[in-house]
Order: sequence, then C-alpha cells, then structure tokens
Amino acid sequence: MIIDKASVGRTIDGANDALAEGRPIADDEKAKVASWLLGRQVTAGRNIGAFEPTTTDLRDGAHLYTGERLRTKLATRNVLSAEAARLLVLFGHDDPAMREGVERAESWLSVACFVRDDCAIGECAHSFVSHMRFTSVLEPGSPSLVRRVGVIRDHRDGKGRWERFPFYYTVLLLTELIGEAARSELRYAVPACERALTKGAQNKAYQARRRGLLERVIALDDLRLL
Repeated sequence: MIIDKASVGRTIDGANDALAEGRPIADDEKAKVASWLLGRQVTAGRNIGAFEPTTTDLRDGAHLYTGERLRTKLATRNVLSAEAARLLVLFGHDDPAMREGVERAESWLSVACFVRDDCAIGECAHSFVSHMRFTSVLEPGSPSLVRRVGVIRDHRDGKGRWERFPFYYTVLLLTELIGEAARSELRYAVPACERALTKGAQNKAYQARRRGLLERVIALDDLRLL
C-alpha cells in the first residue's frame, strides 16, 4: 500500500519510490492514491487548490524526497502541494477529477512569490524547486524552466553547490530536466556530488535515495553524457 493516512509526505514519497525504481503501480492503486490526495485538497477559501498536510506532517515536520527537512508550515504546504499535483499529472492527467485537481493546484501555486517573483529567500528556495518539478511533468521543455535554471545558476557558491537551494533536491530536479542549461548545472555539481558520497544520512531511505542520485550523476559525467 502506498497510502499512509497519517502523512501526505510519506504517501508522496512512497509513490515517488515506486516511480523511481520502475516498480509498476496498478491503475486501481493509482486511482486510490489520487482519490486520497484529492481528499486533502482545499476546495474553498483562500487556500483553494492547496493540499493540506496532516497533523503528523505539521507536528513531526515534513522532509523533501531527498531528506532535507522543511521547518516552516508554509513551505510544508507549498512543497507537498506541488509534489501532490506532480503525482496527479503522472498518474493520469486525462482523468477529469485529476485534471481539475491539477488545475486548482496550478492556480494556487501561480500567485506564490517563488513562482511569480522567483523568490529564493529562506524556504521559498525549497518551494521554488518543488514547483519546477511539477512544471517539468506538466510542461516539459517549458521556457520558464530554462529561465529558472538560470536563477539557480546565479546562486552558485563556486564549490559545486548553490547558496540557499537544498543541494540533493536541486540535483534531483536537474536530472529530470531536459536541455543544456540543466546539464551545465549538473556538470558544475559533479565535484560536490563526489564529496557528498562520503556523507551519510540518519534515515536509511534518504541515504539510499541520495546515494543512488549521486552515483547516477557521477556515472553520467564519466560517460560524457552531461
């Protein structure tokens, strides 16, 4: 079972694990996950379109798929909403209920400062990356993605990382994008990826995701595919 009724974050991570590992997800299971997520979507009021975190998500703190912790309720709601909408696209954007859910989420996210103004202050940087992941499946090759990779590039720290932006989550995003701009940032990040291989994470799932991601980027560079 992918659904964890206690946590939107863990439900999304379970689905993302299956997708990342190439494990087939039956259509009825996709429908159940989508229905459960849509049941968490706000349908009235000022937050219409957002996906509401559970009490557990807010109490214990949510994490990005790659393990970086989200410390504010706002970022938790932003990131989980973008990630949930991304899953709806991947699971069946042609389904009317899913399509409406995606449209509501897209409308809600579009007015956020990290979308409207490319804000990367504090945890807006985390939300910025999550929205790019959503856009990458909704509109692959969108010119806005190339422009926003430029925003990430402008925050290079000169050591293979980016100031403000969560390293592993940003590298994950870049592996999912097409085009030279993303490849250029991945080439820049290779030295930091090599150094990060020696670092661990307390959570075994996060450690496995990070290691797999880093090894993939390094292998692509070795094969001159970046």
